[in-house]
Amino acid sequence: MIDPAVIKPWGIDLLHVRSDIPIPGSPERTDFRTVIEDVHQELYIIEAVKTKFAPAKIRIAHILEQLSLEGIPKVIPYCKTLDGTFLYSYIEQSWQVRPYIQGISLNRPSYVLDYWRGEAVATFLLALKNTHLIDDKPIFSLPAYINQLCKTIRQNRPGIYANIRPMFQYVQENLYPVYDRMPVCFSHGDYHALNIIWQEKSIAAVIDWEFCGIKPELYDAANMVSCLGIENPESLWTGAVLPFLHTLQSSGQYSDISIKNFIFLIIALRFAWLAEWLRKNDNEMIRMEFDYFDILSAQIRNLSAIWWK
Repeated sequence: MIDPAVIKPWGIDLLHVRSDIPIPGSPERTDFRTVIEDVHQELYIIEAVKTKFAPAKIRIAHILEQLSLEGIPKVIPYCKTLDGTFLYSYIEQSWQVRPYIQGISLNRPSYVLDYWRGEAVATFLLALKNTHLIDDKPIFSLPAYINQLCKTIRQNRPGIYANIRPMFQYVQENLYPVYDRMPVCFSHGDYHALNIIWQEKSIAAVIDWEFCGIKPELYDAANMVSCLGIENPESLWTGAVLPFLHTLQSSGQYSDISIKNFIFLIIALRFAWLAEWLRKNDNEMIRMEFDYFDILSAQIRNLSAIWWK
């Protein structure tokens, strides 16, 4: 049940709570969320988070509003209350509302071979790259993140560290020397197929912006490719990856240094996913990361030649 008091600030006349409707995106970033339907049969997602997280949620809401005002496609802003705010605090929680966007389920894992998806995800990134949005959050340092993560793993999971040490040394030698010379831009920060609401042959919306900020210009592209590849390594050579990268390159908006070191950025980003599997104690995915590193590192020249014209 939903307390009507948490919906009232938005002026929504509640008809039904639609707990029968699945919600895309990660449920872990909220304390509670559900779909509601108003008397006009409009659908919304209402979410609750701890009030201490309210500043971060407000930042994201303002970013999405600005991106939408700039005409960046596939961005769905949060709804404002009647008082013009994005969040409403009630009983030690902050509530927010956004429109519910209908999509279709991904046909996993075969979707990674769909050629059209590559062009679709590239078109969105090209639009996002040209935003005039100014973000006051400090620029994210992937090397600093990896260094701290590996230090923690070495102290608490020495067996795991022994397995990732070659991977750690690899990014230290190949990515760290050039990282700070890569051009940056505003990025989604967690761009992969499961953070997209899909329609039959297009993108309906891009969701889950919790990690957005200023990052290397091919950060989002590297994360997308890395996630397609671990879903099905065959996709690294065919399917969505090729039109995705060819579309980005043909735009002429990405520097040579970013393209040349793209494969190293992919390998480095797998550390963030490794941290996720460690947090969940998902040993199967941890082992898969080790195998994935072997695939990527063994195919660097072949993949770079295929990906970039």
